[in-house]
Amino acid sequence: MTPHVPQLSRRAALMGLSATGFSLLTGSAIAADRPLLSPPTTPRSVCGNSGVLASSIADRVATVADFKGAGAAGLTPSSVEGPYFICADALGGKDITGGRPGRPLTAALRVLNRSGAPVPGAIVDLWGCDARGFYSGHDVHPDSGAIPRGGRRIPDLAGRFLRGALMTDADGIAEFDLIYPGYYAGRAIHLHFKVHVGNKAFLTSQALFPEEWNERIMAMAPYNEPRSSTRTTNGSDPSFIGNAGEFRIVERGPVLLALMNLGIDV
Repeated sequence: MTPHVPQLSRRAALMGLSATGFSLLTGSAIAADRPLLSPPTTPRSVCGNSGVLASSIADRVATVADFKGAGAAGLTPSSVEGPYFICADALGGKDITGGRPGRPLTAALRVLNRSGAPVPGAIVDLWGCDARGFYSGHDVHPDSGAIPRGGRRIPDLAGRFLRGALMTDADGIAEFDLIYPGYYAGRAIHLHFKVHVGNKAFLTSQALFPEEWNERIMAMAPYNEPRSSTRTTNGSDPSFIGNAGEFRIVERGPVLLALMNLGIDV
């Protein structure tokens, strides 16, 4: 008798899942999320952070000096978390690309206390959309308009990409490899971040990218593929006007480095 081979659903096929639930896409991690300690509808999510990996100084591209003159976020009211946050595990460590095509980017975030001293051991979450505007774990494109207001969207897909968490090193730095984010309707190009110390969330915010870099990257494939929506510039996004940090971008050989200081009230 020929053994039965389970058939993939359309959703599973699009996410690169096998009929037994394992990923067929290189680097497309299956969800092993940290526990969500706050109610699932709370705009400011709190994650359980046991076992999060430490960011490695040995593999770090950024230097402490690179953060001089970099943008800053924190010690002011946090921005909205957005509906697509997940307490993602640091499944891939520093590399959270998940096989998504796009311009490679290294994002380095330095956590500082109220006195401006580095905070080792803080947990930094980083998440963003791919070149086409999709957030991993969610079976909806932000352009669809199916976005909940005032809360988070419950994840409904197993795959994870372009999201992760790391513990800051002795210099207060967490560094991630990903791709330059794309865009979706009504929002300027941005990345999200959250900072915990232990299991307490201190900062939830977002930051923009310089428009000169946005123009350069969006002219490249796959960002320049035809879209039904047009890109919102930094000065046209009402979510950011008057309340937005901006990454400092440094070219270090082949590496495009995005830098941001994150201040927390400890």
